[in-house]
Amino acid sequence: MAAATSKKKQPSRRRDRPSPRQRLLDAATKLFTEEGIRVIGIDRILREADVAKASLYSLLGSKDNLVVAYLEELDAQYRSRWGERAAKAPDADSKILAFFDMAIEEEPEKEFRGSPFLNAAAEYPRPEAESEERIVETCANHRRWMHTTITELLNDKNGYDSSELTDELLIFLEGGLAGARILRDDDPLRTARSLAESKLGAPPPDYSI
Repeated sequence: MAAATSKKKQPSRRRDRPSPRQRLLDAATKLFTEEGIRVIGIDRILREADVAKASLYSLLGSKDNLVVAYLEELDAQYRSRWGERAAKAPDADSKILAFFDMAIEEEPEKEFRGSPFLNAAAEYPRPEAESEERIVETCANHRRWMHTTITELLNDKNGYDSSELTDELLIFLEGGLAGARILRDDDPLRTARSLAESKLGAPPPDYSI
């Protein structure tokens, strides 16, 4: 009787299992984040995901397409997490500093691996194929979204084009992420946040002089 009950439960567990595409993305996220992209071969991803090679090619077409899908999913998750924080922030400065607060909170949990977008772009310094160009472009799209988001907040706050200030703030954040990765400590990120906070509180430039 127990054996029959066990057999009846197995289909339910299979139905609850993530789809092959999601298993591929989950495996890619784990392996690419922990070890890098180029060093991970297709066969290892397939073993981790428990997916047949034919399924990978029918669902995504290639490893490079899987990399793009992995980065797009991370981008969507990042935007969602920031959006939740921004919705609770009282003003533009707090919404902008939320980017720094996210990094300060999340990097220790990620063992200071840094930005997956910066890391991925660094693995393709000279894209040799159209698919590799799309990987780099996906990373650039993430940064462009951050730049646009911050600039719009600053423009509304300041009443003038603040894109140059956005450039500085992103350099602070990216430098903090790089420093935290090297030192395996959040001090560089806290310094970056402090610099950003000071910059946001500085008086606007006087162009009348």
